[in-house]
Amino acid sequence: MPTLNEVNYSREACINAIREYYRFLTKMFLDEDEILEPPEGGWPDIMPSALQQLGKTEEVAALLRSLPYLRTEWEGQDAQATPWGLFANWTAEVHSVNRGKGSIEDIKVATEGVSYPDDIPAHVVGLTSTEDDYGRFLLDTELGVIYWMECEDEIANRSSRRPIRDDPYDYAEENETEWRAEGKAWAIADFFEVLKEQFRKLKFIPINGKEVKDVYEMSDERTEEGLREIQGTFREHGWPDLSRYRKHECMAAVREASARLDLN
Repeated sequence: MPTLNEVNYSREACINAIREYYRFLTKMFLDEDEILEPPEGGWPDIMPSALQQLGKTEEVAALLRSLPYLRTEWEGQDAQATPWGLFANWTAEVHSVNRGKGSIEDIKVATEGVSYPDDIPAHVVGLTSTEDDYGRFLLDTELGVIYWMECEDEIANRSSRRPIRDDPYDYAEENETEWRAEGKAWAIADFFEVLKEQFRKLKFIPINGKEVKDVYEMSDERTEEGLREIQGTFREHGWPDLSRYRKHECMAAVREASARLDLN
């Protein structure tokens, strides 16, 4: 298990890790058109002044200005990069606020939750937009780690990439220890490898080109049987061996099965 002394933050490495994660998803199920790359010079709406309303640092603003994002449809279904929520499209969110169609408070709640409203420091930013703390990802740009809030023990304990060993009660500010201790932390690159591993093992299961289910929160026996069939479909089409995997044929079969099994 790594320690914080072995980890550092690099904006460029963080951007690359997120970009490579999205590209990985396109190899399995996601349409490449869902990925939005920043224009030269970065997303124009995400200036330091815009993030100051959220109480975030200039480094957070610089990072968010340079990230690729997944397309936001607003009136349609947005593509999921995990089973529990959406990766936040910060340029769309800030643009909406700048046009008077949203609020900073709404963004803060969606990306950081309501459990610790005054305890998330300025150098930490939420990567996901979700209604529950389960599956919320918080990136610390000083420590160079991502906290996965309420992460499943099975994921943390069985992943090939081990979480950070340090105890937040030994290194964090007193008012920050509780939320940090509720999650598992990984070095940024390791964190995205953990997510990829869940897809490779079909613990995370796409049921169409945008929606992802997981094996940890299955609601009933019918859903469990349906997801097992979808897992079999991916394997029949070569997954996870990318040299054999037939994405387009597989996703056509997955969509048909999901509709038949009423998994959508």
